[in-house]
Amino acid sequence: MRGHGEIARHVERVVEVVEKGAGLPRHTAAQDRLARSWKRSLSNYQVDPSLASTPQVVTAQELREHRDRLDAFMRIAREGLDRLHEQLLPSNYCVLLTDATGVTVDFRTVPSLDRELRGEGFRNGTRWSERDEGTCGVGTSLADGQPILVHRGEHFRSHNIAFTCSSAPIFGIDDRPLAVLDASALYSPENRDSQMLVFQMVVEKARLIEDAFAFHSLRDYWILQLGRTPELMNVHTDYLLAFDDTGLFVGGNRRARKELLQRGGRTANTVSDLFECSANDLLAAAHARPGQAIPLRITDSGERIFGLLRAPDARRRAPANIAGDTPDLNGCNEARGFGHLTTGDSRVRTNVQRALKVANRDIPVMLLGETGTGKEAFAKAIHDCSSRHKQPFVALNCAAIPESLIESELFGYRDGAFTGARSKGARGKIIQSDGGTLFLDEIGDMPLQLQSRLLRVLAEGEVLPLGAEQPIPVKLHIVCATHQDLPTLVEEGRFREDLYYRLNGAVFMLPPLREREDIGTVIDRVLEEEARAMGREALRLAPETRDALIRHGWPGNIRQLRHAMRYACAICESTLLHASHFPPDLFFGPRLMSGRPVREEMQRMPAPAPSGFFPPAAEEAALPPLKEKDLRLRERMLETLRRNQWQVTLSAKELGLSRATFYRKLARLQIVPPNRQGH
Repeated sequence: MRGHGEIARHVERVVEVVEKGAGLPRHTAAQDRLARSWKRSLSNYQVDPSLASTPQVVTAQELREHRDRLDAFMRIAREGLDRLHEQLLPSNYCVLLTDATGVTVDFRTVPSLDRELRGEGFRNGTRWSERDEGTCGVGTSLADGQPILVHRGEHFRSHNIAFTCSSAPIFGIDDRPLAVLDASALYSPENRDSQMLVFQMVVEKARLIEDAFAFHSLRDYWILQLGRTPELMNVHTDYLLAFDDTGLFVGGNRRARKELLQRGGRTANTVSDLFECSANDLLAAAHARPGQAIPLRITDSGERIFGLLRAPDARRRAPANIAGDTPDLNGCNEARGFGHLTTGDSRVRTNVQRALKVANRDIPVMLLGETGTGKEAFAKAIHDCSSRHKQPFVALNCAAIPESLIESELFGYRDGAFTGARSKGARGKIIQSDGGTLFLDEIGDMPLQLQSRLLRVLAEGEVLPLGAEQPIPVKLHIVCATHQDLPTLVEEGRFREDLYYRLNGAVFMLPPLREREDIGTVIDRVLEEEARAMGREALRLAPETRDALIRHGWPGNIRQLRHAMRYACAICESTLLHASHFPPDLFFGPRLMSGRPVREEMQRMPAPAPSGFFPPAAEEAALPPLKEKDLRLRERMLETLRRNQWQVTLSAKELGLSRATFYRKLARLQIVPPNRQGH
């Protein structure tokens, strides 16, 4: 609690700096920046320095919109947040990520201080811009585009003068700010210099996240990782440059753009402008020495540098997204539609790419998959990224409505059409969806008689409500879904063949949760969403519980996962979720294991990224037969290593082993790091 005397003295200092031109007390290297920020806060934004109220928080819907705009970036930044939080947690620092407007979109708390942190405004959704809070770490680093340490009384608002905040902005490959990484503590020593180590850690982690996102944004081009020490190339990258098949540079990380592409007043536009070789020479050298650093010489200085060349993503050869946002395709904004569904699974990614191409075409869509795989969410995403997104999205579950009511629900009726009808009639789902999208879930359960009527509507473009004399024209786009085998139903005479081919335009098979490559990420996201909905952002999964959830069979897929996670979040009284918090039958049912062979489970591996992440490689050497107990241990160690990006210290700690014991088990179980394969 800030005392009245402390607040009064702080306001007096602000007035001296802003109105009388005095310097900030205690000379610091950032004095001029802080003084300018104080002036902006008072003169430009009229922030009241005496206010002791907590910062403003956006609504849940607004927070969802802020997060959706950063979906791809947040998936990449998440590991950086986790690692920084792990390093700083013993000193009671929380870690947060904001978007370019200063709204907190991801947050890591201090469990023992969680209630107090939330009370002071450290939570998802809080606004930290200078316009809202005046001088603070996030707001000021966004205002002038530079990392900053704002310590205690250097904050503008009296509410914040006990905090210490180290913040660093993160930029996209277009040099526009994407986010801010911040580490803050409620309590800290008076001496500002005590925070310099934390400040440097934040700056370094922000640079790694920024480089990783540059790598992701440019993945459809040739990416050249550059450094001055070849032995460190796989774990540290000074520069990232991307070029197309003609050798034209299309982007890079900030350091490369500033130090390599702009040199001595000249701009290097192509590979041959920068190096004493052409793009073809570089490609030939990389082909001759795969995975090895290539010596290069910079043209104007003669400086020697080494490069590792990464080929374009074979799955996507579209132009890179220079703006750092999700690309538009045929006018479809993927972030508006599919951003929350794509979490790393290759089959889902392929489905999304195809869906974006057909979203604005006059092509009916059929979604196939088990119950709970997210068919309605996928249908809504297609609608949201289409030109119809401002028109209605209307859903009807054909299996959930009695057969006697489906006809009136679908086609509507006039007043007095049948006993019990509403006096004013009803428009029906088809008319409600006019100009938008009609989603027919469980289409295989539609009665044959109604199939004939639906076929007529599709053929003629008009619908005749029950009891009506004149048909009503409709512009209809149908997305249907089923978990049944429709061709078999056609053969058995339970589904009309002509309707099947009328609906069978673009077919998408949605994978079950247990088979998805990104099941761990899906689990993390569902926890995040359910915990946030309950105001319990501090909740985390115990490692062994997360492993068990990944191995679970999930017959109910994402729907079952969401219900189980909601239950666990509701009954957990601490900040760590264990198996005991989940529904009792979840871990003791007949489908505990995913059903995948152990060898297949062990081969699953996350996608590579630069600067501290290992390049792709096969993980497993030929193994002699191992006992079942050793196979289970080997599988668990591999999963832990992958989750920690092959950091032995972190993995050993997570498993409760010393490093020496962990290394012995690595050797005994013949687990080879991916960057050592073939050595």
